[in-house]
Amino acid sequence: MTISVEPFTKGSHHIGARIAGPGGRSFTVETESNHALDGSATPWLSATLPVAMKLGTTLRLRGATDSVALDNARRAQQILSGWYPRHYRPVEVEVEAQRLPETTPASGIGCFFSGGVDSFYSAVTQHDRITHLVFVHGYDIRPDDEELGRLALDSARKAAAELGKPLIEIRTTLRSDFADPMRVPWDHVYHGPALAHVAAALSSHVGTVIVPSSDTYETLEPWGSHPDLDPCWSTSSVTLEHRELDHNRKQKTFRIVESPVAMNHLRVCWENKGGGLNCERCFKCFRTRLHIDLAGGRCATLPNPIDPDTVRRMYINPSRRGLLRKSLVEMDEHGYDAPELEQAIKSAIRRSYLLQFFVR
Repeated sequence: MTISVEPFTKGSHHIGARIAGPGGRSFTVETESNHALDGSATPWLSATLPVAMKLGTTLRLRGATDSVALDNARRAQQILSGWYPRHYRPVEVEVEAQRLPETTPASGIGCFFSGGVDSFYSAVTQHDRITHLVFVHGYDIRPDDEELGRLALDSARKAAAELGKPLIEIRTTLRSDFADPMRVPWDHVYHGPALAHVAAALSSHVGTVIVPSSDTYETLEPWGSHPDLDPCWSTSSVTLEHRELDHNRKQKTFRIVESPVAMNHLRVCWENKGGGLNCERCFKCFRTRLHIDLAGGRCATLPNPIDPDTVRRMYINPSRRGLLRKSLVEMDEHGYDAPELEQAIKSAIRRSYLLQFFVR
């Protein structure tokens, strides 16, 4: 069995791939940008290899592919198969065209920028080093969600302008039209390789791309974007750096509270109930707003006080339960006097034990 990948281009700013898989399944994936993209097979290596590993089938790239990327992908396979030995197996990678020789990297340094806490922290603390910010529509925002896509892009454009950085804008169907239909877990496996696809495609602009970490050294676990895995998707012209593991989410929030740009354009919500950048009702919005309050900050995109009734009714899974307990500790440490909110958090924790027997 084989997964065959045939790259194509629609001009210098629009690349794609026709992907033929086992059982006659076929997919067409496209990625476009306001910057020129690499039309070789190299960007499609990280995009398709995890799927080939999941299926246990040979990956055939029908286009010129960077030699360093191919060598590094062996280590990526070792890591993924070591983490998930029952579900991901090392496979052969065949290249029908020539291996591309090593090239001199571009001088630019990019940083993925969703507008969230992690990416704002990197954008602020690495400001003097970063030359470009990279916004992707198609990963946390579906490509067919035009309204939210426009809202988030407009906010990212304003933030980038205020930070004095050019914004590289990417729109891709990689997740919606390939990874999701193939049922590759986004969080635990695929989001890192998907980011690497974008980084490799931008090789004529940036020689280094920063992937802001969502984790810390103390809490690392197998995850799609990881300090061990991300560098394995590097090519001869683009090096991926997984950064900022020394600080947790609260510490990062305390730092970006000092940035007016971050407080004017922060986007943390993935539920987006109500059509805004942040719904102010979900767990992630609550945790972020709490940390901003603890830091004594004010955020234009999370303008309303935390509603205890909303917190009390939130769905809390076991991992969030631990974070809610941590919230109580943080409130106590910072002398945050909010007895009604404290009771709401405790009620949400108790309620979560009951709900776990009914929600599957």
